[in-house]
Amino acid sequence: MAANVRITLHAPGERRAKLPITPYPAHLAHALTLKGRGFQIRPIRPEDAAAHQRLFSRLTPEDVRFRFFSAVRQLTPEQVVRLTEVDYGRELALIAVESSTGETVGVARLVRSDTDGTEGEFAILVESGAKGVGLGSVLMGDLIDWARDEGVVDFVGQVLADNHPMLAFIRHLGFSIAHIQGEEDVVEARLRLV
Repeated sequence: MAANVRITLHAPGERRAKLPITPYPAHLAHALTLKGRGFQIRPIRPEDAAAHQRLFSRLTPEDVRFRFFSAVRQLTPEQVVRLTEVDYGRELALIAVESSTGETVGVARLVRSDTDGTEGEFAILVESGAKGVGLGSVLMGDLIDWARDEGVVDFVGQVLADNHPMLAFIRHLGFSIAHIQGEEDVVEARLRLV
């Protein structure tokens, strides 16, 4: 059997063309302990769909409203697929899995929202039982680091104006908050990464 193979070598530091399908970013995975609780932080995978559904089922009605801006009773199968099957070249969803239970307890997501990839829209959610240990800060820090490495300049998100814990959290991270014209109940959070 014969094979026709072409190998191209690049000089150290030489920029290579982007792959058409970005591989799973396994290098972003890491373990940590926060206030005596172990967590694994890693990019989401399609096989996380069932755990993602279970995470949603454990959310309080207020958590759901703050994340989805409305009362959502359950995620449709299509929504679960959309949330767990991501194009890593365009977006990233990092999940926090609690080591003792194997359950997903948090997720932070960034989707590039413009054509040149320099602006990304974020969302973050940590279930009530995992709040207060610093997990949200770790997820957002990892997401911001990835965005910066990927050339994202503006890190933006919309937050309900009455979501005071989230507003305090993102202000602490250095985000600016601005009202959106014509929308009294929603504000825009923005962090410039350059």
